[in-house]
Amino acid sequence: MRAAPLFTRLGLSLAALGAALIAAELAVERWFPVGGAVYRLDAELLHDARPDAARIQPMPRARVGPGDAARVLVTTGPEGMRGRGLDRSGQRPRVLVIGDSLVMAENVPIDSTFVRQLTRALEEELDLPAWSLEGVNAGRSGYGPDQSLLLLERCAREIQPSLVVFVLCAHNDLGDLARNRLFALEGEELVRRSPGVAPRIEVWFREVERAASQPALLRLFDALRAGGPVEDEFPGDPVPLYLAALRQQWEDARAGRPVDSLFEDIHDVDVALGMDVSGGAKVALLTGIARRALSAERSHASLGLERAAPVHFVVVPSAVDVCRRFGITVDPAIHPGYDPEALAAAHVGALRLAGAERVHDLDPPLRALEEPGDLFVGGTDIHWNARGQRWAARLVARQIAADPLTRARLLPDPPSDR
Repeated sequence: MRAAPLFTRLGLSLAALGAALIAAELAVERWFPVGGAVYRLDAELLHDARPDAARIQPMPRARVGPGDAARVLVTTGPEGMRGRGLDRSGQRPRVLVIGDSLVMAENVPIDSTFVRQLTRALEEELDLPAWSLEGVNAGRSGYGPDQSLLLLERCAREIQPSLVVFVLCAHNDLGDLARNRLFALEGEELVRRSPGVAPRIEVWFREVERAASQPALLRLFDALRAGGPVEDEFPGDPVPLYLAALRQQWEDARAGRPVDSLFEDIHDVDVALGMDVSGGAKVALLTGIARRALSAERSHASLGLERAAPVHFVVVPSAVDVCRRFGITVDPAIHPGYDPEALAAAHVGALRLAGAERVHDLDPPLRALEEPGDLFVGGTDIHWNARGQRWAARLVARQIAADPLTRARLLPDPPSDR
């Protein structure tokens, strides 16, 4: 007769343990989704962000400053944009910011991102109440300008932006055009290509998805066992490795091979050395892409836009080229042809040739700073830290707000006399 109470207590204990595990699983999945998957393969864009996804991005603790975090929660809304999702009230003008990992900014909390900081800074510049504008973060880690263009064309109708901010990373964006092989030029006309991805890329995504489908507690245990990220430097001369990789990219592009990398950031040192391995084809491709992106303001109906949206291009120079002390360096004593301003200048030149009027080149103001390296994560990480996101956002906001057409699109319509 004594066994019954014992079994009852044991059952209650197991039930309580099970309930606690379920509660812990749900809590970890919601608030600390380590090992989550944010990206998936996409037939048109090569890869795209998943809707309603979440993951934790760990950062080296030694690199964490004000506004940064050692563990960053990265979430996407129903549309796949970073954050909670679009405001469906339609009451606020939308600032669509498009680009690569500089825009997605998975290394900082969402309130520290360039997009969030830019939107708040624009409100201050235009003397608008807080939260009068809606910033839409359409950044995608690993994207080149070609993918950003295609994403703009895909989402413009739904978002109906009042302003488009197209961010270019003058570190690897030119090489990305060769890597992705999504466009080719026939004369001055952009021709769409469908290269597909190599089998190893498909395998990698399946492995990521399988790992992300495991219980959250198990993923947390694996992450704790693996430890945190370590700071990294690149000893020696990186130029031979970069040049070899860039030549291989271009050879693969010319041969029409499937894309075999999506997230690697290879410094476009060939352009910085004045020896573009593509013979200028990558810069010409960027011109064609910029010209087509300008349709948001010149032929907005082609994108399904109800009103023209001014397009502002932001050129962000490579930390390799502007920082005096960085984990990757190009030694001018070894490479006398190296021009640290050439890469950003090539991007600006391509935009001007495309007819872009609203170009914000961050290279000169960064070089004017006493220590621009303070605005980047550092090591071999070329991204802005929270301080850099805020600095860039405020500078660009001042320049954007000075444009009359943009002001007209973002300010509320004056009350009618009737």
